[in-house]
Amino acid sequence: MMSGRGVDDGRETAFSAFDRLPVGVCLVTASGIIHHANPALHDLLGCEAGGLPGRSLCEFALDHGGPGGAAQETGQAFRILRNDGSARWVTVAERPWDSGADGDAGMQRLLTVTDVDSLYRQTGGAIDTAACTEKPVVDALLEASPVPLFVKDAAGQYIAVNHAFSRLTGIARDEMLRQTAFALTGPDMASQHVGHDRDLLEHDGSVRYEAPICTAEGAMRMVNLTKTAFHDGSGKPAGIVGAIHELTEARPNEERLEAILEQSPIGVSVSRRDDGRIIFVNTRFAELIGLPREKLIGSRARDYYLDSHQRLRVLERLRGGGGGVTNMEVQFKRADGSPFWTLFTVNQAVIQGMAVNLAWIYDYTERRSMEEALRDMASRDPLTGIYNRRSFMDMARAQLARAHRFHEPLSVFVLDVDHFKRINDTFGHATGDDALRMVAAGCQAILREYDILGRLGGEEFVVVLPGATADESRVVAERVRRHLARMPIEATDGTFRLTASIGIAGLEGATDTLERAIHRADLALYRAKHLGRNRVAVFEPGM
Repeated sequence: MMSGRGVDDGRETAFSAFDRLPVGVCLVTASGIIHHANPALHDLLGCEAGGLPGRSLCEFALDHGGPGGAAQETGQAFRILRNDGSARWVTVAERPWDSGADGDAGMQRLLTVTDVDSLYRQTGGAIDTAACTEKPVVDALLEASPVPLFVKDAAGQYIAVNHAFSRLTGIARDEMLRQTAFALTGPDMASQHVGHDRDLLEHDGSVRYEAPICTAEGAMRMVNLTKTAFHDGSGKPAGIVGAIHELTEARPNEERLEAILEQSPIGVSVSRRDDGRIIFVNTRFAELIGLPREKLIGSRARDYYLDSHQRLRVLERLRGGGGGVTNMEVQFKRADGSPFWTLFTVNQAVIQGMAVNLAWIYDYTERRSMEEALRDMASRDPLTGIYNRRSFMDMARAQLARAHRFHEPLSVFVLDVDHFKRINDTFGHATGDDALRMVAAGCQAILREYDILGRLGGEEFVVVLPGATADESRVVAERVRRHLARMPIEATDGTFRLTASIGIAGLEGATDTLERAIHRADLALYRAKHLGRNRVAVFEPGM
């Protein structure tokens, strides 16, 4: 994420670090007007605090470079004039400072002025000024800054980091040297860092963007990175100087919010809208997925959907203009591939200029299983476990409507246990209940998977056979009748067998109803009973 304003803020932060340096530092325009100056330079030039901005370098005989000035040799000692007219020997190091503005104001220079007056007078000018100024100034600049700073060479290897950098990352400076971005973050994010660095080295300038980094505590944290390219003496790209700004340090409210999210029993994630990469997750989200947070940061949110079709439904809702999804039932998958149900809520937002998706996932697996069990209990006969009358009628009507729509056959048969009252009276109601359970199981053993079996009440059962004519159903019904007649049923005094009578009716015309078909099957059942029971009868007109 590029931000010109962010770059300016980064430079202001960097210059504030110069205030801590023991050497004079100032930022001047191309014409030599002082824009910023640190306290050490005010002391060196004998000016009160804040007295240098707006004054010219020429007043102090400091303008040895830039337009109108003599060519400067880095490290050479110069005699300058202080504010009270006294002279002093210094060395001046200068480098361009691109402010990002247009015109003359954009071509600024950064000067480092080191007081070498005592050493110069003691040695009669015979001093190695380059050796005694440049390296200490670079080291002092790095160490004086409370902001984590780093320097990379053109190959992307770290060649300098300060103590603040080591405190943030938990990596000692010696261990960090010659390492690359891959030592700080995962491969995907490291590749993005390399891409930013390559663009800087090719096109020059500065860049600022947000990225996750692993802290000394082992947690992944979003930070702001500010980077600027620098060049060698011949003008070739030599490397990159960077600063790391922790978002939580700059925004204590966000730190408190993050602490609250950490206590949430609901999984929370934040992902970029442009590429779907996750930039924040709380502990609960990591627990649900079964991965440590550092592995989740930088991964894609799409990787955790169980079903791509559900993900597309979420995207359609997000693109539909409502801006969010609320409590949608979505299945996700854990790191081990196991599925779990969630109530999924997503809202779109913009955070620090970045378009993101804010997602909440509530583990709905147990509750959904309970609801499914309750629905199943409501639809099942508690004694036999097959469909109760209400659920059977609902499912059977759906099959009847399908048969009408596609002009397909459908038939119904009604089964009644013969002399069931005698079973109860002889063996007891507990054995009678066992007998009904055996009948239900016996029917299921013969019927096809898509046939619908229900209990109408008492000892009466009903079956819908989609795609079967009455004659075809007769074959199935005979198999059911014979199977039931052969089943031994346990009783306290031994075993016994039962028989059943079955009546069959087929669908008649495009206006036939389920109730009329069952009524005709009942009439056929009465005929089977009248003919001596333990038999199958098909409805015929006139019954």
